[in-house]
Amino acid sequence: MITDSLVNFIPIGANVPITNVPVRSNIYDFLGSGAGTPPHNIIGNRTLAGTDLGIGGIRPQFEVLVGTAFADGTSLKVEYQAAPDLGTPTYQPGAWTTIMETDDIPVAQLTAAQILARFDFMPNFPANLNARYLSLLFTPVGVFTAGTIAAAPVTMVRDDQANKFASNNFSVR
Repeated sequence: MITDSLVNFIPIGANVPITNVPVRSNIYDFLGSGAGTPPHNIIGNRTLAGTDLGIGGIRPQFEVLVGTAFADGTSLKVEYQAAPDLGTPTYQPGAWTTIMETDDIPVAQLTAAQILARFDFMPNFPANLNARYLSLLFTPVGVFTAGTIAAAPVTMVRDDQANKFASNNFSVR
């Protein structure tokens, strides 16, 4: 898997506003050519491309970052979804299947620069999904008068202090 600026669900600094309707991120195509393009050079007897990036020794991660703090509204849910290729003549995503999702995140936690979600590329479910496309769906509850998603970049490593929120099991006197 190549992770570059084109492999982000939301490019860094995009600041996608969320108001009162679900918003879908950019669609990630495993083939890299984008929705609407036919697969080329498939070896074997397959007619449609599809894969499962959630298996193997190295699994990329992605995280969702808040840009502008959210105001009003009630909560926001982030869903990580996969879809198969519909094939000829359109090569568009089929029905979206949710692989992972957050709980409803209350507006009090939707502050600027907050990490809303962090997901590994999980194995597809159901097992025969054979997805070509991935996307994120942001579903608001209530009406937000402010609030943006700044980015959803794909990374190969976790770049923060993993034990940042771990409870202390000692004291100093």
